[in-house]
Amino acid sequence: MPAGGHYSSRTAKNKHDEVTFVEISPRDGLPLLCRGLSIEDKVNYINKLSETGLTKIECATFTHPRLLPAGYDAEKLIAGISKKPSVTYVGLVPNEIGCRRAVITQLDEILILLAASDIFNKINLGRTLKETLNKMLPAILNTASESGRSTRVYIMTAFGCPYTGVIPPLIIEELILKLSHMGVSEISLVDSTGMANPGTVRSIVGRLMDLRLDMNLAVHFHDTRGTAIANCVAAYESGVRIFDTSLGGMSATPYGVEELDFGYWNVPTEDLVHLFEEMGVSTGVDLDRLLDCVKLAEHMAGRSLPGHLLRARPASQIAAVPEHLTRRPLLDP
Repeated sequence: MPAGGHYSSRTAKNKHDEVTFVEISPRDGLPLLCRGLSIEDKVNYINKLSETGLTKIECATFTHPRLLPAGYDAEKLIAGISKKPSVTYVGLVPNEIGCRRAVITQLDEILILLAASDIFNKINLGRTLKETLNKMLPAILNTASESGRSTRVYIMTAFGCPYTGVIPPLIIEELILKLSHMGVSEISLVDSTGMANPGTVRSIVGRLMDLRLDMNLAVHFHDTRGTAIANCVAAYESGVRIFDTSLGGMSATPYGVEELDFGYWNVPTEDLVHLFEEMGVSTGVDLDRLLDCVKLAEHMAGRSLPGHLLRARPASQIAAVPEHLTRRPLLDP
C-alpha cells in the first residue's frame, strides 16, 4: 500500500516524508458551529483554506434536506468556490441519489461512509454492512466512475465499536481488500469513538501496509480520550502519510460521547501541521495563512476553538527577553 497520498510539487529533503492533510471542517464542524452562515460566508472560508497549501478539502454533504437541512445548499456552495488546480474538493454522499447530485457539480472526489462494525452500520447508516457493500456502494462507485470522479471511503469504528468492542484486524483487512477490488481510490480509518491508542494504531496500520494494495491510506482520529495527536504520530511512524484534520479542532460530536455546545473532537489542523514541521516533516502548508483561517472560523463561530496554536504561537517564535533584564547593571560585581 502506498505510504503517501497524492503528492504536490513542494520540495522536501525526502519526498516519502511529506504528509498530506485532508481538511474536513467545512463539511464537519462548520455547519453545526456556525449556524446561519450565508453561502458567501462558507464559500469565502473554503476559498481561504485553498490558499494555505492544503491539497484536499471536504466541502459539503449531499444529504436529503429532511435529514440534514444544511445539505440543501450543497450545489450552490460548490458552484461558488474558486477552484484551484492544486486542490481536490470532496463531497460526502449517502446514496446513489446524493452521488448523482454531486457529480453534476465541480467536485473532484466522492466521500462514502461505512462501518467495520455491523451493528454500528445499522444504527448510523440504516443498513447492514453486507447491504452497504452489495447494494449501496456499487451504485455510488459506478456513478462516480462514469463521471470520472475518484472515491474516498471512511471506515468508521476501525479501531473499536462502542457496542461490540474491539474489531478484529482481520475484519479490517478483508474489508479493505474488498474496497480495493471495487476500485476505491482512498480509505480513511476512522476512530469513531476515540478508542485507539498508539499501540493498536501501529498494529493495525502495520498489517494493512503489508497488504501493499494500490490505494491510499489515511487516518481520522477523534480526541475523545486525549490520544489523537499521539495516534497520528504512531500512524506516521507506521507509514501513513495522509491525515484527516479540522481547523481549530471543530467537529460535530462523534458517536458515543455526550452532546456539548460545540465539538472539539477532531485533530486541529494547525496543531498537527506545526508538530510535523517541528519534526522536520514537510506539510506544504503556510502556517500563518492557516492561523488566519482559524481566526476567521472563530469569528464565524462566535467563540474560541480548542486548537492550541493560535494562542500558544509556533515554537519557532521565540519571545524577546524583557528589556529591563538586558540593561547593564549599575554596579559591576
